[in-house]
Amino acid sequence: MNLYMRALGFSRMDSKAEAEFIQEGIKECIDEGLVLKNQKLNRGSMVVAAGESMGVYIYGRYEENRFVYEYHFPFLMGSVGTQNDEITIERHLDKESFAAVCDEAKTGVTLIFYLQNIMDYLDYLVKAAGNQKLPELLDTRGASVKNPVPGKRAVMTALSIGGMILLPIRKKQEKDKEAEESRRRRIAAAKRGDEQAMESLTLEDIDTYTEISHRIIHEDVFSIVDSTFMPCGVECDQYSVMGEILELSEVRNTYTDEKVYQMTLECNNMVFRMAINEADLLGEPAVGRRFKGQVWLQGRVQF
Repeated sequence: MNLYMRALGFSRMDSKAEAEFIQEGIKECIDEGLVLKNQKLNRGSMVVAAGESMGVYIYGRYEENRFVYEYHFPFLMGSVGTQNDEITIERHLDKESFAAVCDEAKTGVTLIFYLQNIMDYLDYLVKAAGNQKLPELLDTRGASVKNPVPGKRAVMTALSIGGMILLPIRKKQEKDKEAEESRRRRIAAAKRGDEQAMESLTLEDIDTYTEISHRIIHEDVFSIVDSTFMPCGVECDQYSVMGEILELSEVRNTYTDEKVYQMTLECNNMVFRMAINEADLLGEPAVGRRFKGQVWLQGRVQF
């Protein structure tokens, strides 16, 4: 059972009910011809919509023209792309799902996310291979194969099963876009080995740490820190985030009628959409307020 199914409004569904839901979804998609299939690799996928911009992705293989279910996961569609030079994709060890890695320019950190559009990636592999041998990515022996995907962008989204709403803080001034762009350039230069850029960034971090150390004595940490985006837990695609809510909408799950909040968040200058079940959210969300919680980061690479 995927724990993040509840993020899309399946909180009252147990393992048996989830299995029945998946089987019904497979049957409905096959009957209506809503199946994506890769003929060369005999892989296929289906999407069961559960509401506006969200649903369940079902992945499997074909054996003697019969679809064999392997796994599923919930997903949310996004719209804001990342700024990165290259994405590296690697298969997970336990099944034919994939993790993607990209150096996001806005945050200045390396992001690891769960790949949503698997069939697009398989089609990309087949086309890239041409007449050559396809990389052994679909075999357990090729689980450690890393495939660089240059010149592609990703659209990030996230699911959460626990979070809270924080009030906004008073900002002394508007964001200095020139300073942000300067920091972005220095981060890029530091990755290329520019020692002067590394030193500049280090001094900037020391000044920030010193300022926070003085203010934390008299102020609450959440009145100082505006947003955060940090790895969390042992799973590489789990993050602890805090960011401003830029957009907010309420969506009803078409199967359970549970209310799901879909938010557009800005965390450390990175903008992405997130979904959370109303029952798992503490507080009343509103545009301008902040969300704090743990999320499962997903992404759709634009092949």
